[in-house]
Amino acid sequence: MAKPKRSDALDPAKAMEQIETPRMNWKVIAQIAVGFLVLWVLAAMAQPYIGIWGYVVVGVLTAAALGLGIYVFRMTRKSAALIEILREAKDPESRKLALERLQAQQSAEGKDAMNALAQAQLLAQESPQKAIAVLEKVDLEKAPAMVADDIRANLGLFYLAQGRAKDARKLADAIRLDRQPQAKAKAMYAAVMAEAFARTGAPGEAMKLLATYSPDDESYGEVRLLLHRARVYAAVQEKKRGLAKRSLEALVNESPEIVQQLAFVERRPEINKLAKQVLGQAGRMPRPKFRAR
Repeated sequence: MAKPKRSDALDPAKAMEQIETPRMNWKVIAQIAVGFLVLWVLAAMAQPYIGIWGYVVVGVLTAAALGLGIYVFRMTRKSAALIEILREAKDPESRKLALERLQAQQSAEGKDAMNALAQAQLLAQESPQKAIAVLEKVDLEKAPAMVADDIRANLGLFYLAQGRAKDARKLADAIRLDRQPQAKAKAMYAAVMAEAFARTGAPGEAMKLLATYSPDDESYGEVRLLLHRARVYAAVQEKKRGLAKRSLEALVNESPEIVQQLAFVERRPEINKLAKQVLGQAGRMPRPKFRAR
């Protein structure tokens, strides 16, 4: 029987297609600026009563806010530039050129977290193991919080594809969904977390997460396939066979390779059986290949 192909939906090399180019939210920035203007006015009004101390406090707060704003602006520009490099890599030759550009920009120790994530997206299309090696070099404790979560989610997706659910769970436990403002990226985090939970003995936690980030939400686009897959693992363990079958039926229509993996590669017999049933009913059961004698 032909070996099931790896689905694009589970391929971390495709994850960047789901991420929007980061942009500054100028409306929010304007609201914050107005807030600080009000503080300066209040400091001026209070000057006859407290002297210059009002100006000192507001000045310190303003300086801190400006410093944070400059940092966020630089990070946003850098992230957008890296994503544009990735989007130009549409074939093997352009991927090679993009990888060379990224490697030239990387720090000597290979610790630039954003650059490492971009490199991993390219390397994954040829060698998932090389992509894993690049991401594992990053010191997540020193990386910017949201970038660290990006790496945890992508590396966790690699680990799940490699059957390393326990390693994925360690990363999932450290991800914070509230740090990610983009809806699709947050849903991708949730999918990785839910599958890691379900495959390491916590299907109840996975189901709670999937109730919030539902595979049935059309706005999540291709990320829905990851959410459906996670729900198969969680629902089977929670004895919700009908719900698991519903996700398998959605998957067999959009990405039958995922269902084939669950039918013939996954080690859980109950998932194998249900996935084969859905493949058979959909007429998607792969035909065995016979060798000529």
